[in-house]
Amino acid sequence: MQPTPPATVAARALLDELVRLGLRHLVLSPGSRSAPLAYAAQQLDREGRLRLHVRVDERAAGFLALGLAKVSRVPAAVVTTSGTAVANLHPAVLEAHHGEVPLLVLSADRPPELRGVGANQATDQPGLLDHRHCRLVVDVETPSADRLAAQVRALRSTAARAVAAATGALGGDPGPVHLDLPYRDPLAPPVGGPWLPDDCAGRPDGRPWVVLPTAAAPGGAEGGTADLVAPRTLAVVGDLATRGQRDAALAWAGAHDVPVLAETGPGAADAPTLLPHGALALAAADWVEAHRPQRLVLVGRTTLGRSVAALARDPRTEVHVVSTGPRWADPTHEAAGVHPFAALAERTGPRADPTWARDWADLGRLVEEALVELPGGSHDRLTTGAEVVRVVDKALPAGARLFLGSSSVARDHQLVARPRVDVDVVVSRGLAGIDGCVSTAAGLALADPGVATYAAVGDLTFLHDSGALLVGPSEPVPDLTVVVLDDRGGSIFATLEYGAKELEDDFERVFATPTGTDVAALARAHGWPATTVTTPDELRAALAPAPGLRVVVVPLDLGDRRATGLAVAERLRALG
Repeated sequence: MQPTPPATVAARALLDELVRLGLRHLVLSPGSRSAPLAYAAQQLDREGRLRLHVRVDERAAGFLALGLAKVSRVPAAVVTTSGTAVANLHPAVLEAHHGEVPLLVLSADRPPELRGVGANQATDQPGLLDHRHCRLVVDVETPSADRLAAQVRALRSTAARAVAAATGALGGDPGPVHLDLPYRDPLAPPVGGPWLPDDCAGRPDGRPWVVLPTAAAPGGAEGGTADLVAPRTLAVVGDLATRGQRDAALAWAGAHDVPVLAETGPGAADAPTLLPHGALALAAADWVEAHRPQRLVLVGRTTLGRSVAALARDPRTEVHVVSTGPRWADPTHEAAGVHPFAALAERTGPRADPTWARDWADLGRLVEEALVELPGGSHDRLTTGAEVVRVVDKALPAGARLFLGSSSVARDHQLVARPRVDVDVVVSRGLAGIDGCVSTAAGLALADPGVATYAAVGDLTFLHDSGALLVGPSEPVPDLTVVVLDDRGGSIFATLEYGAKELEDDFERVFATPTGTDVAALARAHGWPATTVTTPDELRAALAPAPGLRVVVVPLDLGDRRATGLAVAERLRALG
């Protein structure tokens, strides 16, 4: 039997998922590139799952779809081929934008290799209907036979994002959404064969890939704790915008006996189920396999390491995401449900199994004991980044604020025992770049001059933002102590596959990129006091509160980081 072309599979999966999410009307303006969508819509119409409307004029088609959605508030879709066809939808999109109508624009497109090379009916469609007027714009990946199942999972997740954005299900105004859908030949389906391959089918029983909160309650607040907690639920708290949000997440977990792994950030006074060292606990692979969660609740963006993503991809674990806004974090495309942040306000209802919670608490204690003494550490001299961060964490005065660099330092903090409740830890994990970190910390200090402010950053992070030291004579000076972990380059890469022994000939020049800059001398050249310390006592003394901007440099060995990481992983793997 002739295999079903990837374009056909992708078009069928997208429309199947939109129907599961509530789509009832689709308006089609005929064309060649949109053939996969046309055939799929025709079949769904025959089966009574979708009402298909055909119009030869795209402008009329767009406004017909707008009318179908305007009063019902249920998204309607309009499908066009590539080229000028998409531009003819602009008037309807503008009306949907200003009228807050949930309109879905599905534009077929040429694949990327035919854009900008003079191919027929090919233009730059992504962005033609831009974010000024669309709630969401997605240039969808071109379907390909070699990774079609993974693409379809992402496509079904994207369909949920489109409907959520169009309806305002997670906050925000309803309005138009544009999905640009590039397809390669062949575009016509084969005769006969299954509707979709087994590995591209959706959730069982006709459920959507992602269950969205209903809009019946203000802010889409339905879908609370009853939908979040199963007997074996594990929560992961990632990057959140405010300490209040983090506190709310930890309090929710505590109220429902849900064990929680949290990324680097502030502690909380009421966090009885918070495990120390965050997702490092997942390195105890055999233990985790024996205690596989039924449900994984992700709050915020998880950005440190790959273990959470690996757990999310396990088909035995159902993933639920709690979102603080209209877009949710789910890079694995595995989320089965999305909940508004208001769901965490619920303090009654189902609780996790008490035995389950105790087992994870026991694992937390084992992890903490395993990391009391860090591998390769020294009592006489600071040799690892984690040792430096531990000294900083313990030495800061109560009420202080600590900004952590986005690269290795944030991960070093995970190796430190349970964070202090009386120190406000701040990270820039939005894009987790190493640029601008010293300036960000200076901004924190100037915004709250009464708070003792510190920053811990790597040497490359510091050098990327050495312009932060350029403070004019008429400008207010931040009271900021910057601790620089100087391991002569990008040591985080040593912990990844690039640091493997067999790749060492290329590592230093193109990954570690040491500069040879004397960091302390650079700070002094800008007129700021700088000191170099090598022992815990020297570092503690250098952290005593003092006015103005000052730099404390701690020389470290780049080679220690990979060895430390491997030793830590081995210790944790042996637990349980």
